[in-house]
Amino acid sequence: MAKVKTAISIQEDLLAEIDSIARKKRVPRSSLFEKAVRDFLEVRKNRQMLQQLNAVYSKPPTAEEKRFLAAVSNEAKKLAEGE
Repeated sequence: MAKVKTAISIQEDLLAEIDSIARKKRVPRSSLFEKAVRDFLEVRKNRQMLQQLNAVYSKPPTAEEKRFLAAVSNEAKKLAEGE
């Protein structure tokens, strides 16, 4: 994927820390920023997915879902008992 240049403003102490890490790891500063942004976006995506799952599973099961779960449970018991 093509890379583009951009300019950002950042606090001096944060930049100094990033530069120190980049030197120790022997990677370009831009690679650290890129990784940080990718990690941030991944965490954000995972949080959104978790919120969606929590919203779905926080609702009580419908009557139809309860019947289905009971039927599946009964079939599992039969299989476990060797019927």
